[in-house]
Amino acid sequence: MKKLPAIIVSVAIGLTVLAGYFFQAELSTVLSLIVDWGILLAGVAGLIGLGYLAQYHLTRLMKREKGAFFSLITLLVFLFTLVAGLTLTTQNPFYRNLILNVQVSVEASLLAVLAVTLMFASLKLIRTRGWTPMSVGFLISALISLVLNLGVGMTESGTVLGELVAFWRRLPIVGARGILLGMAIGGLIVGLRILLGMHRPYGEE
Repeated sequence: MKKLPAIIVSVAIGLTVLAGYFFQAELSTVLSLIVDWGILLAGVAGLIGLGYLAQYHLTRLMKREKGAFFSLITLLVFLFTLVAGLTLTTQNPFYRNLILNVQVSVEASLLAVLAVTLMFASLKLIRTRGWTPMSVGFLISALISLVLNLGVGMTESGTVLGELVAFWRRLPIVGARGILLGMAIGGLIVGLRILLGMHRPYGEE
């Protein structure tokens, strides 16, 4: 019974947001208020997470644990980014370019690691399950996609080979859409479970 108010609030907000998709004109004001509250709470949660992260690295630095040097670098970069963001704001070209250059480099590195990881995963799949059509197809498609994205096999548009290469380059987009559809369906199922009170992430079951 002590969790009943949280269940009522969550179900009421969830049903209101769901109804907003069908009655946008009538519930636009309420939906804007709920979205603003959600953004505010997400920002506060982010600040709390940053505080815990800074506390963790400060503790490692004060105790001189292994890897304290990297904690020092993390804290210095965090303080520099925080001070620069508060003084220069995100509208400053220098600050915006600095953040984008770091972010793009990190994202490119993560994508490169992901590509190599997928290649090793395909090889491990073949080693564990054998040369099945699924594993061989995954390996061949991954190799062709990597080669084409390196700029190899550039052809003129309009030719049969050019259309074939363009079609093959669009295949990863199909996979990405499949992943997004899976995430959407999973989110829908979790949302329905919360609305029905079957799942309570805001408290103990």
